[in-house]
Amino acid sequence: MKALGGTAKYPGTAIAVGVYVDAASGINGVSSTLLMEGISALRRGSKPADYPEAILACDNLNTGAGIRIPGINIIGIASQSEAVPAEYTIDVPCVIGVDGLSGSIQEGELVIVDGYKGLVYIDPDPSTLIHYQQAEEQRQLRKKIFISSEHIPSRTQSGVTVYIYAHVSNEPQLAGALSSGADGLLVDLRNVRDANYLPNTALREAAGKPVTFVVEYGCEEILRATMTYCTPGQVTLASENPDLLASQLEHAMDRIVLEALQLNIDPPQVNLGGAYTAANYNPVLGQAAVIDCRQSDCATSAEESTVVIIGSSLDHIAAAVKLGARRIAVDQSFITEAKHTVLTIH
Repeated sequence: MKALGGTAKYPGTAIAVGVYVDAASGINGVSSTLLMEGISALRRGSKPADYPEAILACDNLNTGAGIRIPGINIIGIASQSEAVPAEYTIDVPCVIGVDGLSGSIQEGELVIVDGYKGLVYIDPDPSTLIHYQQAEEQRQLRKKIFISSEHIPSRTQSGVTVYIYAHVSNEPQLAGALSSGADGLLVDLRNVRDANYLPNTALREAAGKPVTFVVEYGCEEILRATMTYCTPGQVTLASENPDLLASQLEHAMDRIVLEALQLNIDPPQVNLGGAYTAANYNPVLGQAAVIDCRQSDCATSAEESTVVIIGSSLDHIAAAVKLGARRIAVDQSFITEAKHTVLTIH
């Protein structure tokens, strides 16, 4: 394996067979094997997205800008020169100023372009290859989104947006909530036997929706799943003992940050809050909160970030909204009805 350093020019990582071109030889320097793969893709009528992939290594981006390999997708670029033509737009992972790139790539060798750190690996060893494959898979997992109409949050007749969360504590409830168009998830892990499995499933399937976990103790596996599947601030952790939760989070992050560095991804960023009943709600300025109002009406105002649990009491939605609640958690089987109720509020 050869590891060459340069300057990161466009972020991202790419892994593919490398091909080196320069001003003297142009496309004539491309191996006949790769050329035939491209021609075969064209003959099959493959869509451009399905063409074979390659990393373009070049002496300078002036050369690279003019190279087109028929039937081949260029998914990453490495340039020996640091010069970037003013009219050249880069939209794939790119590293420039890679000293020693010329003559380093043999026919058929894999190349990794790390556009985050400015590194190029030629013929990577198995551990390096696995590391980058895992990191890229984890980034791709965050790209799933919900776009159908039932996933659009409801608004009151006065234009106030109210997010309807699904209150779930097992996987069947989770599946039903997402198919019904829940705007967010309130996952109650108190008294849940497998408190590690459900967070992974919930965060993998949530696809950008806000998720609040109510926990008794332990948050390391939730943080690990958050790092894999979520964007910063998407996840909130709440506990009946928020001070203990903050202490647990601090200790767990010592290990999680090291794992993030090894995978070349960002460590998780979560919100912390308290879990209360309507009777003992004691708001802390700037802290997220979950208020359980299933046994009695919430007699206090709720901040916009507070999740108010009303279960199946849909007639309490209007009262909660008038008190300032903008995130209301209902039983997963009442998602559609709750959204319709919001639409009727003046």
